[in-house]
Amino acid sequence: MMQSSKLAEEIVVQFMSRLPPKALMRFKCIRKSWYNLINSPSFVAQNLSYSMNNKFTSSTCILSKHTVLKDSNITDRNEILDILTYGNNDKQQILLSSLNLCEDHNGDDQELFSVIKDNFIVPFPFDKCSLSLKIAGHCDGIICLVNVEDVALCNPSIKEFNHLPKSCLLLPPKNWDDYENEDDYYEALESESNAVGFGYDSKANVYKVVRIVQFTSGYVFTSHPSRVEVYTLGANCWREIKADVLVSTVCWSPSFEMYFKGIYYWDAYSYLTPRQYKDGILAFDMSDELFYLIYHPETTREFNKSLAVWKESIALITYEGDAPKCFDLWLNEDSNRFKGLWTKYFTIGPVEVEIPLVFWKSNEILMVNTDRRIVSYNLDTQTLKCLPIHGVEDPEYIYAIIYVSSIISVNRDNKLECMTTSI
Repeated sequence: MMQSSKLAEEIVVQFMSRLPPKALMRFKCIRKSWYNLINSPSFVAQNLSYSMNNKFTSSTCILSKHTVLKDSNITDRNEILDILTYGNNDKQQILLSSLNLCEDHNGDDQELFSVIKDNFIVPFPFDKCSLSLKIAGHCDGIICLVNVEDVALCNPSIKEFNHLPKSCLLLPPKNWDDYENEDDYYEALESESNAVGFGYDSKANVYKVVRIVQFTSGYVFTSHPSRVEVYTLGANCWREIKADVLVSTVCWSPSFEMYFKGIYYWDAYSYLTPRQYKDGILAFDMSDELFYLIYHPETTREFNKSLAVWKESIALITYEGDAPKCFDLWLNEDSNRFKGLWTKYFTIGPVEVEIPLVFWKSNEILMVNTDRRIVSYNLDTQTLKCLPIHGVEDPEYIYAIIYVSSIISVNRDNKLECMTTSI
């Protein structure tokens, strides 16, 4: 009888571990033993593993950050820009929309078969300005959102949102009344958040957020050494880490910064001399908490650049000009991925789009067209198919990522057992 009971319990666990997050959140309310089971680290890891490695589905989950207007009759671009810039929440909503992309069995259809699963409305204060809201990495169903100095971790699958504590490095804004004269005011240090990135530390089995803070002073904004802080999910505060003096400055580029296999990547430039700089990628190892600089290919200096994952490798995509555009894909194939030995593999296009977003299959890449709509481009057939997601912001402010659903809480300590993380 005891063996039969144990077997039945194991069958229940196996069955429940395959359920989607929304169903599991309901099951937590039915029985206390199920609540404890679903919250246990081993079950959370088992559920994530199944979500990542489910071979019985032909669909891919995409999550997109975009802005919609509550009044569809507003079409004037100047009015829309005012709404986006000043965060008029009576007229706009910033959404994290998840949808399933399915295998295309109808090559003649201009619409890619997809099913919108859910819409997560970004809450205050992150909805203040759509144009400054960024996705600063994602991993195992957790999304990092950044809006200027505010940082949050959220899990749209279980509708959890965690506004992280204030920085331990950022200085409060300067006030004229605190200084005796104008010179003292301008000579006082100012700070700003230069870069934020989120990822997974596989050695400590914890999730981390890293932030680079820049300091300036004087009438001409003289630069001072940057400092770095790290937040570990479950902690109550940030901690400063020792980092080599960063001679690199992170710059924003559309669809560039990303987390992949323990490393976070930003677009950056590095000063070789006070007057000479070189474009590159600034990388941060989440486990070792060390920075690396990877230089771009020399021939791409004047091009726009995005970063993607193609066939489990980091790919640099370069492009220029107005649509229709051509996109060159470069791979860094050296065994030491921080050396920056790039090889150009192929060219996409010309195609009537503005920016690349993410590969959802080896021969299918999501992009944003001139109408601010997300489309899928097939490299083999060289055809575009539309998705039911569009934004009112300019294409460079629309995001899309490959999303793996999970029940990982962002509101408590998370040390998962036997973890294998997603991108």
